[in-house]
Amino acid sequence: MADHLPLAHRRIVVTRSPDQAEAMCAQLAALGATAVRFPAIDFIPLPAPELDTALAHVQTYDWLLFTSGNAVRFFFDRLAQTPAYHFVTGGSTLRIAAVGSATQQLLAEKQITVDFVPDMFTGEQLALGLANVAGQRILLPRASQGRPEIVDILRRRGAVVDDIPLYATVTAVPTPDALAELEKGVDMFTFTSPSSVRNFWQIVSSGIVRFAKPGEPTRIAVIGPATAAEAEKVSLPVDIMPEAYTIEGLVTAVADYFQRLPAQL
Repeated sequence: MADHLPLAHRRIVVTRSPDQAEAMCAQLAALGATAVRFPAIDFIPLPAPELDTALAHVQTYDWLLFTSGNAVRFFFDRLAQTPAYHFVTGGSTLRIAAVGSATQQLLAEKQITVDFVPDMFTGEQLALGLANVAGQRILLPRASQGRPEIVDILRRRGAVVDDIPLYATVTAVPTPDALAELEKGVDMFTFTSPSSVRNFWQIVSSGIVRFAKPGEPTRIAVIGPATAAEAEKVSLPVDIMPEAYTIEGLVTAVADYFQRLPAQL
């Protein structure tokens, strides 16, 4: 390990699902960290007859909103099985909004042009930032545990919103290897969604998780304000929240924090 790197000798926990953790782990490793994989969440598709009905009349919608990369993945898996696929992907009048740059990139990989991305990557800013939506129909496929604020804002602005649960976020079951890695001690936990906080807390509350690094506190880093609010609910003190609510922004903020730490002690 290169001692000059900003995260050398630091053990940083990544609580993302296994299929989403690799990019973040690679970024942490490039800065010298040992990325400790401890997935707190997993995702399962839900039967969505409401979505099938919506896709059968997709031409009646004005906006299609994506509030996460998972929503993109699950939506297009379902869309590919329907005649609506060519309408959505063929440059139709349907406008697309994405919560942030990572979600926009996933859509770009599917050759989908995004019409709106808010300056601040939160669901509330997405709902507030759309142009006049009074009387417009909005399709919002997302997690079953999606926060209600987005729909409330859009409906207060006069939109007709079809909020359709597409997948469920469930608590992951820690493997013996993951538990063993935590018991070696960690410097920081990172959380990239409210559900990762909520589910991690369920795992911790079960009593099976033990972690310690003698003589040092364990710190908490979150990707944005919604995740910070969830941490506050379960009394996890947040040490870091980046200005840019992205994985890259979070990793950079973690590195900056530890680089400044010696001067603070």
